[in-house]
Amino acid sequence: MANFRRAKINTMHKLLIVKAFEKSKKIRQEQGDNNPSLINQAKDLSDYVDREIGFPLGEKSFRNYKNEAERILEPEEDISIRHEVVLGLLSYLGYSSYQEFEKENGLIEKEKQFKKHKIHSFVKKHATTLVVSGLLIIGFFVYQTLTQQCWMFWDGNQYIETSFDAKKYQSGLLKLCDGNLINNFKRIEPDSDTEFFDDLGKAKVWYFKNKKGEVEFFTALGKHPITGKTLNEITEYMIDKYVKNKTPTL
Repeated sequence: MANFRRAKINTMHKLLIVKAFEKSKKIRQEQGDNNPSLINQAKDLSDYVDREIGFPLGEKSFRNYKNEAERILEPEEDISIRHEVVLGLLSYLGYSSYQEFEKENGLIEKEKQFKKHKIHSFVKKHATTLVVSGLLIIGFFVYQTLTQQCWMFWDGNQYIETSFDAKKYQSGLLKLCDGNLINNFKRIEPDSDTEFFDDLGKAKVWYFKNKKGEVEFFTALGKHPITGKTLNEITEYMIDKYVKNKTPTL
């Protein structure tokens, strides 16, 4: 009895044995045997393999090969035929190699299509699992990236370096670290002794005035930590009005 096994679709021993029997039947019919028996066909193949390859195998084994091949329904299933017999059958059918047999019978293309079908079926069957797994993997790497980066938050007067906090991140309070902001950007309460300009007359203080007329002062150019609005460069007018005179409104 032939050994039944799983195999790639292009290793089609079952197709090889079936085609060998078809040729044997055709030859006998051409010789006048209109209804050749399975035994005689198998004997022809057995004799050929013994004569050409030097491997004796009884006709019953060839019949078993054929019967087993014809009982297989699944396309990816195959039978296992001895290597010597395979070589003999290839020669009997006029092929110089198994690769030639595959090519001539479209087995290589069938293998490609079969693999595509298997992949498509697997993806379709496990779509939900694959999506969930993919999202979990992405989420893990995103979380790893977020937690390993440097973060800072505004404490009301300056930026403080801190670890990742999901709640603060979701509320928009966390920002990626900026060394310049951490070291140089601060909210101050200027007075008459504050240096508003450098020796070249360039501003050293910037301000922001909200809708209520309240003014905040900062030590560097940038955006307001809460509103995101760009700060204004200090002027003599603002110094006189909001520092020296402490007038609450314009």
